[in-house]
Amino acid sequence: MKYHWPQRKHNGASEDGKNAVQPCTIELMTAQEFQHAHPAVFRRSFSGYVYQSSRFCKAERLHKATAGTYAMPRQQDLTGEKLTFGYCILEDRLIFLDDRSCVKDLLHQMEGYEMTDISDPRMVFFDFLEFLVKDDIVFLQSYEDSLNELEEDLLARKQDNFERRILQVRKELAVLGAYYEQLSDMGETLQQEAAERGWDHAELLFGLYDNKVGRLFDMVQMLKEYSNQLRELHQTRIDSRQNEIMQFLTIVTTIFMPLTLVAGWYGMNFVNMPELSAPHGYAIICLLCLVCLLLEFWVIRKNKWFR
Repeated sequence: MKYHWPQRKHNGASEDGKNAVQPCTIELMTAQEFQHAHPAVFRRSFSGYVYQSSRFCKAERLHKATAGTYAMPRQQDLTGEKLTFGYCILEDRLIFLDDRSCVKDLLHQMEGYEMTDISDPRMVFFDFLEFLVKDDIVFLQSYEDSLNELEEDLLARKQDNFERRILQVRKELAVLGAYYEQLSDMGETLQQEAAERGWDHAELLFGLYDNKVGRLFDMVQMLKEYSNQLRELHQTRIDSRQNEIMQFLTIVTTIFMPLTLVAGWYGMNFVNMPELSAPHGYAIICLLCLVCLLLEFWVIRKNKWFR
């Protein structure tokens, strides 16, 4: 099925439609239709191609075409099912393998998008790639804001479900990192092809695209490092809390150790223990225990073991 762009004009075109830009041919096919129409390209780039199993973005340079796959994580569910399709750039047309009609919906959204050159299939594909990542920097900035909120909760000791939340963050960032890395490789391949074939304008634009997704990849790496720091901070707080508990238990044990010694000493039941028959033996022992406790509290306070 052919996709028809709304007719567009050059700057200064007349109202009667003269000098209107003639768009290149864009075709939307199923994988089966593409295999029938272009069997050689299909065997080379899409052999065994199934949308549900496509997990990566790639571009392959062929003799008279450039073909590949695209798998885009959905921002609403980054670890869920990806939006996937195939593509093939020929000299006079751009073909999408679009069993799920997702490309058709994206092209409809692009109808108000300022295009570079709709008469050239390579430029149309460049604009299509740019359209797919045009709002990603805003999404990543909002993602950074969510990490800031997670840090504030951590500092406020609101640690409910922190491990689950930070694990989900790390999974999502891993998906985004792999996605942008693949896009960078794809942009580099398209740029090299344009350079070898002498398409200077296409080489420049795909180089800019490669740089753009490279910056997005660097931002994801920064967010990964941020999440690692949050995880380390959380673990440090847990270790600190455990140390405080162990310190408290150690001090309590130290306080009661002399009292336990006294209790054990006078629990031996020897016959000849003069303190047992002394008129003020009980009071003396209580006074001795009190002196031991006061001495221990003084040592603890002096060494600042309780802060």
